[in-house]
Amino acid sequence: MSRWSINIPLSASVAAIVFAVIVMSVQLSSLASAMLTPRLQDDPTRARLDEYLVEHETSLGAYRDRVEGRSLFFKPKPYPRLEKPAPKIVDRDPVEPVPLPEPAGPPSTYSGPRILFVLGDEVWFHNGMHLSVGEESDGVTVIASSAPWSITLGHDGGEYDIDLFKRNSLFDGGPPRSKPMVGLKIVDESRQRNQP
Repeated sequence: MSRWSINIPLSASVAAIVFAVIVMSVQLSSLASAMLTPRLQDDPTRARLDEYLVEHETSLGAYRDRVEGRSLFFKPKPYPRLEKPAPKIVDRDPVEPVPLPEPAGPPSTYSGPRILFVLGDEVWFHNGMHLSVGEESDGVTVIASSAPWSITLGHDGGEYDIDLFKRNSLFDGGPPRSKPMVGLKIVDESRQRNQP
């Protein structure tokens, strides 16, 4: 074996041992100073914790005393009510009463539910209500029906004639307003009856 092959591992081992001794000496000095330092007798954190524990025990005892021996259904006594002082009576001049306004008459136009359609003596409304002549509901009375032309309703103390369709000559049986179709003649029924 050569001399160099032995010296390299040996020198590396010696260097590692020296380094370990240095590190241990630094750590031992910190450990020795911690061991030699006197311990604090009065720890402020421990003192505060003891105070909190004593307060907790006191509060817990008060809570326990409030609950023990009481019924869950115990009704507490009502708080005493303070009596209100009697109001002072002040003499005033008598005030004349204000006259109430006279009630207004029925409205000039019908203001009840809207009419949907009229079928014979029955009137149907948009709110789903339907009444026959002489019936009353929700303040509306069907007084008369002249279907399909008009109806008479009572509402809010008034009677209202409501026109559904305007009468014209076409529906009244009068002569038609327009000329007849080509090839047709207008026949007067009175002349035909008089002819033999």
